[in-house]
This record gives sequence, structure tokens and C-alpha cells, in this order.
Amino acid sequence: MGSVHQRPARLAFGAFEVNASTGELSKGGIGVRLGAQPFQILLILLEHPGELVTREQLREQIWGEGTFVDFEHGLNTAINKLRSALGDSAERPRYIETVPGRGYRFISTISRPFDSRPAPDPSRGAATTAPNRWRQVLLWAGFGIACVTVGFGVGWQSHGRGNEQQPPWTFVRLTADGGLSDTPALSPDNKLIAYSSEGGPGGERDLYLKHVGGGQSIRLTSDGAGNTSPDFSPDGSRILFRSNRDGGGIYEVPTFGGDIRLVAKGGLNPKSSPDGSQVAYWTGAESVAAALPGSGAVWVVPVVGGPPQRVGRNLTAARWPIWAPDGKHLLVVGYLSSKGFDSSAIDWFLVSTDGRETIRTGAYRAITRVGMQLQPNWRTPVPSVPAPSCWSNDGAIVFSNLIGDAESLWQISLSPTTGEVSGPPKRLTGGAGNEVNASCSKSGALAFANVETKSDIWLIPFDLDAGKPRGVRERISDRPGWRETVSLAASGRYVAFASYQSGQQSIWLREFATGKEMNVARSQFAERYPVSNASGDQIAFSVYEGGKRVVYVSSPGGAPEEICEGCLRATDWSRDGKNLLVFGGDPYQISSVDVRSRQRIAVVKHPQYPVLYGKFAPDNRSISFTVRVQPGRGRIEVAPYDGPMPVPQDRWITIAEAGADDYANWSPDGKTLYFTSNVDGYNCLWGQQWDATVHRPTGPVFAVQHLHGRFYFNHGGWSAAGGRIAMSLAEKTGNVWMMSSPVARGIR
Repeated sequence: MGSVHQRPARLAFGAFEVNASTGELSKGGIGVRLGAQPFQILLILLEHPGELVTREQLREQIWGEGTFVDFEHGLNTAINKLRSALGDSAERPRYIETVPGRGYRFISTISRPFDSRPAPDPSRGAATTAPNRWRQVLLWAGFGIACVTVGFGVGWQSHGRGNEQQPPWTFVRLTADGGLSDTPALSPDNKLIAYSSEGGPGGERDLYLKHVGGGQSIRLTSDGAGNTSPDFSPDGSRILFRSNRDGGGIYEVPTFGGDIRLVAKGGLNPKSSPDGSQVAYWTGAESVAAALPGSGAVWVVPVVGGPPQRVGRNLTAARWPIWAPDGKHLLVVGYLSSKGFDSSAIDWFLVSTDGRETIRTGAYRAITRVGMQLQPNWRTPVPSVPAPSCWSNDGAIVFSNLIGDAESLWQISLSPTTGEVSGPPKRLTGGAGNEVNASCSKSGALAFANVETKSDIWLIPFDLDAGKPRGVRERISDRPGWRETVSLAASGRYVAFASYQSGQQSIWLREFATGKEMNVARSQFAERYPVSNASGDQIAFSVYEGGKRVVYVSSPGGAPEEICEGCLRATDWSRDGKNLLVFGGDPYQISSVDVRSRQRIAVVKHPQYPVLYGKFAPDNRSISFTVRVQPGRGRIEVAPYDGPMPVPQDRWITIAEAGADDYANWSPDGKTLYFTSNVDGYNCLWGQQWDATVHRPTGPVFAVQHLHGRFYFNHGGWSAAGGRIAMSLAEKTGNVWMMSSPVARGIR
């Protein structure tokens, strides 16, 4: 095989064009998101069209001869990502053919030859968009550790600095489940790993324990109640965890099993204090942006029980706490502004548990300064900062952050005197999957999960008036690409959705009769949150344009028309297609916009609570909506639409308690409301009958669709209309790994 250093710079095949100089893949002039390793594989295959490229040759050219840690998984994942970007499949390949047990072959025709300009060294290639992407070196101090990172799974040894000898980390895969195992926690003595896994027949999640040296796992919980996020006590005798049981809360179990005890109702991601006397956790919803006031709060409670105390009260929102080594401070993702989406107000903050001190660390500035992404570039840009995962005793904070199309582990140090960030972030891992949920041990070892997430559209044939299914749930997505926020046309002809399947986040429409998918409108900006009118020939959607949010309306293939500047999102059309319900403002309020005149009228608002997700009843005489009453919690309400505006609060009718991102849809006859809620500890779909005559709910709430396994609602994506319920469901798979240095393994 020829040297890859002589590879020409440009070529095209099918609708795709490759620029090896810039590391870019495009389709029809639109960039296609592709990570560095899948891109390098593509270049090698294109350099040898029609020829077999063996797996060993790919290992040698991309990962290096010295890499043996789960190379098979790394290559398989990279090939899958490449096929997804090209819209290809292993069963019916158009571009990349698998030769079982041997390797791969590029089978399409190159329609334009490589040009004569030399390409750069492939060790730079697509990875040069982030500073030192393949060369980040971590020098561990404290506990006698002096090790340098050389990568995870796919191996960084071929991307190091020259030929200098570097003591490697050792990577060990601790679980090998076909579903999802994640949220690992290392015991203080580095001998045990606790984690959450889908052990039940329906994918229910429980806690497991095993020795890092191997052996069978011990099942610590057996109710399948969404048990996750374990954390060891400092003496290793007990494990805190989050559970959905009894409405959700923080629980504790002896390390090797026993009676389970409630520590605090509600709450997420518990963390034990260094002395074991207190537990920190947060309340809120991960699906709600951190850069919104009231979106989260951090609490501390005695481990023996008692009233929780809120920490960081001068922050308008806070989440993801981890304890500082002194046991007197917490590091949190915090927000300062009373207005939403202010990039100058979000950061990591050190807050004292006694409420006397709040220190801004400068992590947001340090991370953005080196060009790291703070959110996927195909989603609406929202100010954010990664969650801190764990705090090592040498002062480094380990966190997970996106690079290209995958998340890797990083670390950044805080000054022990000022509490502020000192120095740039440094990369720890560089695998093919998403490396998340890091757990630090005192010895210097790290445990983490390597996960993959996909999102597809599912349909349930459903008699919406009778409240009964007419068939089973079925996946209808047939092309690679992330999908979210579905909207059904009442006519039953179409479903609209947001997807990255063309290489850019945009709005698509699928016709059920033919299976044909068409792009609704093309924009240089990310398009999200489609809302279909009754016939499906008009789609409202949201765009973020240079700091402002705009709602547009477009016909498939037509020119988008601006309907409302400053509106965050449209949520429903009136049945005659003349009005749109939108929400926006501070706090959020629901307004009705006349599509023709653009006139906007406030419909429902509250002086303190955000009000959002308005939906018209079929007769246009009532609307349903969600009001967020506390972090992570909301209520489904109904108000009349045929009276004074905005509707006085004393005319609101409560339908159900719900989460911050839950909302309702009406049945065609207006006699049933369908809504999501975690009333049973999981985010499931429920129904409630409605009497429009007396303007009251009637009868008990009934279950429509339970989601207790690995599938879960993605970005609030579901819709009920046209004899169907459509859902955008995400699915995660992955396993737990541990990385350790010779010192951490006891080798001296």
C-alpha cells in the first residue's frame, strides 16, 4: 500500500466531495460532520478504490502498531460513524463494502480525480480544528504520579511528540454488556467499581458491583427503578445513588447489598462529602438549558437525613455539584443572570456550604479560549459549560467535552489559593466513542463510560379519541442521522422532524404513503422545533440567527417567511391555520401570532414562572400549556382561549403534575389530553379525559405508553395526531472502562 503522505488533496464521489487539506467532507455543498478517525479511514479507502484494505493495514496506518487495547471496538465504531455520515449500510453498501474477517473496500466510482496539490500529514488531517488535538499531554502531580496520557481504545501512541518514550496509561474494559452500562464509581481503595446497567428483561436499570480485577458482578438493586449515579462513601462501606422509586430521590445501600434507605426526596447525581457526613445533589432537569434562571438548584443534606439546605443562593441557577477536597466548598455549574442565555453569566463556581463565599473559576473562558466546543455545533447555540465529573487530589477537575463528533475526557486545574482556573484544559482520552461519567480515585485511576447514542422516530397506530392503541410501536427511521422534535399533521399524511441527516440541522417532512422524505427549507443556521399545520403543507420552525431567535414558516421546498423575531419557539397551529402559538420572553409567556399580519397577543403569562408549550384544543376555545413551578418540576394546565387575554390565573385548571419539559396534546374530539410525566419515576406517556362542558378533567389518569427501558424521550419530541402517536426516542449503548497508571496499579 502506498504512503498516505503522498495523498492528493481533493476528490468527489456520488454527491460527496472530500478535501483532505482541510479535513472536510461535504454533500451538495453542505458540510457533513465526521470525526478525525472515520475521515482518515475514508481517505485511505479512497486512495485505493476497488482494493481490499485490511483491518491490520488500517491499524498500522491510523492507530499504530503498538496499539492493542480494544482496537476492534475502535475500528468498528469508526466504520459505523463513516457509514452513517455517507448514508451507507453494511447490508446494501453503495460506497464501503465489508469483506468479512478481512477488511473493507471502496466500491463507488470516483467522479473527479485527485488534484495535484500535496495533502498534509494525516496525523494532522481533520483533527487540526482543535489546538493540539492529538498531542495533549497530561502531567500528573501528587501521590508520586508522573505519567503521560497516550489515549484510550484507539491508542494515541501514533500521535505523540516525536519518538520520546512515554509511560502509558493502561485501559481495562470492566463490563461487556450488549446494552448500556454507565455512571461508574470507583471505590476509595480502587478495588471495586459500582455502576448502573440494563439488567432487566425490558432494559430496566439497576446497580451492580464488581471487582476491577475481574469476576462476576453483584446486583445491588433488583427493582429496575432507574437506579443510577452511584457514589461511594469515603470509607467505602456504603453507596449513594439516584432512583426513580416512589417518585424519585437519593438513596443509600451497603456496598455489598442490604437494606436500602431514603436520604432525600427528589434530586440528581448525589455526591458524598469528604468526611462522609453530608450529601450534595441538585434538582432540575438536564433537558432544560443551564443558562436559564431557575433551571436548577444545589442542595446539601446530612447523610443521616434531615432538612436539605440550598447552596449557592446568589446564583440564579446551579447544577452538577462535586465536593472540593476541603469539604467546605462545592464546585457547580452556575448561572448569574436574571435573563436567559447570557454567555457572560455561566461558569463553574466554587460555593461554600455556609453561604459566605462564591468564587467564579473562569472555566468557561478557559475552555472557549482554546476553541473547544461547548455544545454540538448542529444544535441551537446555547451558552453552556461542561459538567465537572470529579476532583482529583492534585487539584485537577476531570470533565467530558465534545471534540468533533465525540466526547473525550479532559482535565483542568484550579489554583489552591484563588480557586480560579490555572492553565488551559488538557486532553486525557481520544477514543472513537463518547467518554463520559468520569470517576476519580485517590490512587489516580479513572473509571468512565464509553457510550453511543442514536435517535430515531417511532410510531404507534392509535385511536386517539378512544384512548387505545391499534398496533405496536415501530421504528420508521431508515436513514442515518440524529432526529428530534417530531410533529404530526392532523391529516395523517406527514410527520415533520428536525434532523442532521443532510449534514446540517434542518427540518424534514416524511410522507407516510410513500416513505419519501423532503427537506422543508435550507438555511445557513441550525433549524429546530418543527410544528406542522393540519394539512402538513406549512411548517413553523425555529432558527437562531446571530444572537436572536426567530420563528419562520415554510412550505416544503419553499422560501421561509419570518413570522416572529424574539419568539423562542412555535408549539401549535390553530385548526384554520391562521394563528400560531409561540413562547418567549423573560420569564417565558405564551402568545398567539397572526400568521398574515404578524400581530402578537399575550395569551398566558405568569409574573414569576415560565409558561410554555401551548396547544390549541380542536375547537380553538381552550389551550393546554406547561408552567414550570420549580427546578425540574412543572404542571400541565388548561385555560380558556375565548375570553379576556392574557387569561387570568384563577381560570387555569390543573391537569397533572409533570416535569419541566413535559407538555400535552389534544385528541381530535377534544375529550382527551395526552401528556408526558414522570409520575411513575420514568418519563412516560399518559392520558386524561376532559369535559369541555364543565371545563374539568374527568376520571383517572391512564397509561398510554411506558418507557422504562433504554429508550427515552429525546428533547421533548412527541406528537399525537392523524391516528398516530409519533415519538423521537433516543437509545444509548455502552460499557465501563478504567484507566490507570503504573503508580495507580501499585507498581513502583
